[in-house]
Amino acid sequence: MDMGKYVIVLSIFFVSCSNTIDFVPTDSYNEIAVWENEQSVNLYINSFYRIFNEYFIFGNKPIGGDATMSDGLTDLAKYSSNSPGEGTANLIMTQDGYTSVAANHFSVWANAYAWNRRILEFLDDLQKYNTKFSEPVRLRMEAEVRFFRAYIFFLNYRSHGPFIIRRSLNDPVEMAINSEKDCWDFIETDFEFAAAHLPSSWPINTGDGRVTKWAALAMNARAMLYAERWQKAADAAKKVIDEGGFELETNFADIFLNDKRRKSKEHILVKKYRHTNGLFHGLDETIAPSGDIQGKGGRLCPTQELVDAFFMENGADFNPSSPFDSTMYLQRESRFYATILYNGAPWKGRTIQTWIGENASVGNGLDRFLAYNSSPYPNTTVTGYYFRKLGDESNLNFDLAYRKSDQDCIEIRLAEVYLILAEALINLSKRSEAEQWILKVRNRSLQKDVTTLKPDIKAELVRERMVELALEGHRFWDLRRWKMAASVLHGKKFHGAKITKLANGKLVFEKVSVDINTRIYPDRFDRFPYPINELNNNSKIKTQPNGW
Repeated sequence: MDMGKYVIVLSIFFVSCSNTIDFVPTDSYNEIAVWENEQSVNLYINSFYRIFNEYFIFGNKPIGGDATMSDGLTDLAKYSSNSPGEGTANLIMTQDGYTSVAANHFSVWANAYAWNRRILEFLDDLQKYNTKFSEPVRLRMEAEVRFFRAYIFFLNYRSHGPFIIRRSLNDPVEMAINSEKDCWDFIETDFEFAAAHLPSSWPINTGDGRVTKWAALAMNARAMLYAERWQKAADAAKKVIDEGGFELETNFADIFLNDKRRKSKEHILVKKYRHTNGLFHGLDETIAPSGDIQGKGGRLCPTQELVDAFFMENGADFNPSSPFDSTMYLQRESRFYATILYNGAPWKGRTIQTWIGENASVGNGLDRFLAYNSSPYPNTTVTGYYFRKLGDESNLNFDLAYRKSDQDCIEIRLAEVYLILAEALINLSKRSEAEQWILKVRNRSLQKDVTTLKPDIKAELVRERMVELALEGHRFWDLRRWKMAASVLHGKKFHGAKITKLANGKLVFEKVSVDINTRIYPDRFDRFPYPINELNNNSKIKTQPNGW
């Protein structure tokens, strides 16, 4: 074994008073140091949790190769900037050619294989040093690392489709792309192994946020949904529901409130943050109302299309032909109020003000609307709305400009598992069973339970995922896998609410486009390209997928 392969940055496992996994760079370890004892191996395993820092929705590259939150590519949300970086999503979705083989914002490929090499090194050495540990400990170590392999290759498949399965450090450089079946088998096998050998929960003194049996089962259910292995998706989801001990929160907002989210009974896999330990991110800087911090916030805002998608409090559809005024915010379901900040909404002891004055003497609201494309970096809403969901309403005393947000990042929760089960059952022609799981999710947010859904249950499922999982990073990928992305996104412009305050105090609402150019969704976006280096160095891959 090459001693130098462990000369990498590792992470110290630190348990604070809040029992949270902390990752602090330390000196490089060599092979002997890593495999000295169980604790030192666990320190090394902790370094794999960096994958979550990269690819969870609060991470550095949640769409694969870019910091864009994927809902900003869809009809749900609009990035306010038109410039590269903060406005990359708008450029991707309006400029044909902005995403290319050379500039692929969705590429997971190179990173997946870099992590895979480290995982293979670990698994090789686990066999070499296996006599140092009991069988349950060995299996747990292997399971924890194989969870990360399944996770990163699920993301790789989600972006690129079938990939090369490299099972050994001695595999040749040139290998062909494996079949779809082989790739999904590979992902499924790793998640199943992880589920079989990870603990259901971890002792409190080992820190919070580690992967568990239930996280592996839930992620496998998600993966099998993408694979269209309906029965396997249903079985994994049902096991989490029946045996995991999780419950839907009674109040939807409690899932995301910062003081409650740390102990939510709905969370299955969560990345923990604590700014007091140096663990923080910049979500509030992205979504906060501009009145919270001038020159920041308002970078990603809800669209009118998302606002209109929420139900009324009695379960009826919102009528889009209703008067376009403040009455559209009345008597909506509770998810609406937990997700959307609109003009007049209460927030941090004040009232959201997105209006603009008809003249200078009237002035502008604290959180004022600014038309898209009127400034490269508006840092205020271009839709007339802000996100309440995921935002930290208790964030009053530290500087958002320094990105010190510490909301936990929820990767998967029980409501998603309910909807995974429902979708699988729909595709297994079990409508009545599927309907009950959708209703469990929907009725939580209504004043009175509804008992039946509309005849088109697939459309009901699509809408339920749209509103329940808004801003949680699913809509773009859902539309792709359903083959609906072109019909929903291509050739479209999405909308917001411009509110003008007149000198007499009256508010005049106007529905406006928040896009200058129509959106695009070329067919080739259904599968993003392989890196050019892979084709240059691997003669077994002859062409790019989908016409790239």
